[in-house]
Amino acid sequence: MKSKKYLKKAELWFCLFLIFIFFNAAISFFNQICLAQSKWNQVEVYSDINYYPENISEETSKNAHLLDIYKPEYCQSCPVIIYIHGGYWVMGDKGGLSYKVKAFTSQNYIYISINYSLSPDYQFPAHAYDVARAFSWVKNNIKKYGGDPEQIYLLGHSAGGQLAALMALDEHYLAEFGLAPSDIAGIIGLDSAGYHLPSLFVAEPENQYLISWAFGDEPEDLETASPINYIKKGLNIPPFLLLVAGGRNVSVEVNNSFYQKLIDNGYQADILQFSEKDHVSIDYELGKDKDPVFPAVLNWLKEH
Repeated sequence: MKSKKYLKKAELWFCLFLIFIFFNAAISFFNQICLAQSKWNQVEVYSDINYYPENISEETSKNAHLLDIYKPEYCQSCPVIIYIHGGYWVMGDKGGLSYKVKAFTSQNYIYISINYSLSPDYQFPAHAYDVARAFSWVKNNIKKYGGDPEQIYLLGHSAGGQLAALMALDEHYLAEFGLAPSDIAGIIGLDSAGYHLPSLFVAEPENQYLISWAFGDEPEDLETASPINYIKKGLNIPPFLLLVAGGRNVSVEVNNSFYQKLIDNGYQADILQFSEKDHVSIDYELGKDKDPVFPAVLNWLKEH
């Protein structure tokens, strides 16, 4: 009987201990949320703006042509970052609150994240024309939000890096909207191996069906969509910053080749490798505390 009483007391104390731990954790979490919210209140958010309203129909994805704007409070003539997500051209989304959003807006940049048409419903060059269309919308409208239309940078991760590079190197996408590559202030590529698609296709056989959904099955289709093939002398293009993660050989090889061809043809380009990052973390953790990539991006932006 005595042992049963002690057991019940022990169980009671254990339950009280768990309640105490949970209560303190809840208070801590609530305080963090309040702190984050108080900081977030310094940023004005404009969600789900349709940059292609002329194309609304039953056949069009409701989300394909949306963008979000995150504007620092009291922003006047702020530089602008347009983020283009990755996902092998078949998946992904503009997302929401992220380390990137907070990091860039804290430095007085307007941060914009865009969606674009995805495969297999749409094949290339639909993705590229959507990025050009989104850029055109930002160029023509960002003054209303306190942004500087002369300082718009493209930041693309993975597939988004390939699309950003095409905007700078194949002028006919922006020409469709009366613009030119020189209207872009700079291109920042986050671990994209899409600068030469045949190399990516060979290196990742497990993803070949995704790449085929986006670009087709013919080798010439992959070459046509590869930004490296459009580098030639005499172009008026923005500077490039290429950021490469460790552990993905095809990304290292393609970025080095892409960088070298830019340099050989007389263009401004920088390349930085971060061996401690992988293909996902170099994007997801951009702007996180102690992230080494964001300060490098910020320094480059200040120089360009």
